Amino acid sequence: MTISPPEPSATPGYFRSNGLAIRRRAERDGGALLELFNEERFQHFGTAMERFASVEDLQVWLDSLGEAKFEIVGDVDGKAVGYGRLQPFSDRQSHSGRIFLGVCEAFRRRRIGSALLQCLLATADILAGLQRIQLTVFSDNDVAIQLYRRFGFEVEGRHRRFLRRGAEFVDAFTMARICPRTGRPYGAFKRC
Repeated sequence: MTISPPEPSATPGYFRSNGLAIRRRAERDGGALLELFNEERFQHFGTAMERFASVEDLQVWLDSLGEAKFEIVGDVDGKAVGYGRLQPFSDRQSHSGRIFLGVCEAFRRRRIGSALLQCLLATADILAGLQRIQLTVFSDNDVAIQLYRRFGFEVEGRHRRFLRRGAEFVDAFTMARICPRTGRPYGAFKRC
């Protein structure tokens, strides 16, 4: 399933507020996203991947995720400071998808994660018609877990020793949100 929102040239930002624009990821965002993905905090709390050596390596990885994805960035003053991705599944899981979210350390606690998540969930509910959205989050990432719970996600399972950090292991939670079909999708236009 390919999700096709308006082109960036026709719609410079899906959402604009207090200097933040939510827009589709563009090729020009490579350097800023490399900084985000390689930040110490992001490496600790946000990903199981190793650091990327270059923008090209990051682009190869993003391309490897396939075309059936919707990618957005939180843009402040022309620089991507947050990243969000929605990937619908296929075949017998075509009613479901997964999300991935990250915000630069310097821009945390400014509701950028909430704005990105709100856009991803509205896309999942309205454009893609998904009924289930899931994600994986490290069990010690309390800030992210609180954010996801505010948007209706619940912990469905625990993956013990999911990731090794040096000599220690960290667990991860699988969280999911089921979209009730009651007219207005849950969280799609919820003020966060």
